[in-house]
Amino acid sequence: MNNAAKNLLRVVGVVAGLGAAAWVLRDRMLPPPEIHDEPPPKFRTGGGADDLTEIRGIGPTYQERLASGGIHSFSDLGERSADDVAEVAGTSVAVAEGWVKSAQALD
Repeated sequence: MNNAAKNLLRVVGVVAGLGAAAWVLRDRMLPPPEIHDEPPPKFRTGGGADDLTEIRGIGPTYQERLASGGIHSFSDLGERSADDVAEVAGTSVAVAEGWVKSAQALD
């Protein structure tokens, strides 16, 4: 083996050694992660509107339909009758009953 190849191997060995040392010492170089016991806050969208897509079965399309019928928050949805919600959203009364119950639980 010639001198150039030996020098290249030495450089590669030094770089690999430094990388291994950094890997071993990485926990000492980084601050410990912050662990919070409380759940993160829920943010409401502007104008008193809630994200109705949090309710199972309500996607963006149903949320738009409900908003066009004046239902923008969990309280709005929870106060309406299932028949009214079904008519506004264009869904069955049984599905609307589930949404109303879920909204009452979230409000």
